[in-house]
Amino acid sequence: MLEQKDDKQFTIFWIHPTKGQLKKFRLSWSTLFLGVLILVIGVGLGIGGVLWYQSRIKKELYLTMEKMEETQKNAAILEAQKKEQEEKLKQLTEETEAVIKELETLRELDEKVRNVLEKDLQSRFQKLGIDLSLSSVAVPSYIPLDRFLGGELYVAPPGVGGPERLSSFSLIRKSSPPVSFDSNSNFERQAKALEDNLSWMQTETLARRKSLEEVVEVAEQRDRLLYVVPMRWPTWGKISSNYGWRNDPFTGRRAWHTGVDISAPSGRNVVATAEGKVVFTGWNGNYGRCIIVRHQFGYETVYGHLSKILVNTGEVVKKEQIIGQVGSTGRSTGPHLHYEVRRYNDVINPWPYLP
Repeated sequence: MLEQKDDKQFTIFWIHPTKGQLKKFRLSWSTLFLGVLILVIGVGLGIGGVLWYQSRIKKELYLTMEKMEETQKNAAILEAQKKEQEEKLKQLTEETEAVIKELETLRELDEKVRNVLEKDLQSRFQKLGIDLSLSSVAVPSYIPLDRFLGGELYVAPPGVGGPERLSSFSLIRKSSPPVSFDSNSNFERQAKALEDNLSWMQTETLARRKSLEEVVEVAEQRDRLLYVVPMRWPTWGKISSNYGWRNDPFTGRRAWHTGVDISAPSGRNVVATAEGKVVFTGWNGNYGRCIIVRHQFGYETVYGHLSKILVNTGEVVKKEQIIGQVGSTGRSTGPHLHYEVRRYNDVINPWPYLP
């Protein structure tokens, strides 16, 4: 209860709700106004503080949510990148292993081809006393075949000094296996391992290619050797007189026979036993009608007692080309072919060259 006593004071009556006691308070206008003002200011500050705190909480919550969303996006991107890197590493690893297996297959094939070539060359030429193993006759591509020196094959009699020993036909080095990949290692380490493996494979691939090219070159040289070295029968028939010492059919005395006599009907074809250049055609004393063919590696072949000559001096003939016909001209007792093999103008035994 409020009672105004005068213009400057107020009396406030207050009755206790349970005890019924009456109490009164006297306040001046200024005090009442100040109290109300303080109350209003306090309530305003309280409401403002609450609103400011709510705003700050909302702002911090918004920033936190933004950070969480950004973190989730980054995590998703990193996860996608990780999966992509893992897939790429897996793919590169599989490709690397496949290439390594292929290189190993090539190495094994290289060895097999070399072994086959070496056995083939040795079986064909060992009876000639010529060493044609791949370890001794490897020829770089820049040295022409007709300049080749290896074992006992020479284009001309060797001079003083001579070429250095040519590089051997060595197999490609067996490099140590590439670094294996660990799924628990980081991307940089695995990428470095891949780079090392790729570098190793590039080097190995170049070596394989060079080695196989050398194998092809030796195979081509083998075919070339078989083509230019006189290694076939000039005609077919019966051996009537062998190379070496014999009783001369005219004098009966012991004499050295410089070739083999192949008895055959007159007119039977005679072929060149290797590719070469005809250096003589015509009458040659006891040889009668005669052809001399000069081949590579210092070889010459002589075909004597012919009935017909079918080539001209200076002509280049191919292996197995018909060059004449069997006859009985010159110092002869009947139709046959006198066949000689010479090397650097020395008569040699033709039998190792007759398959």
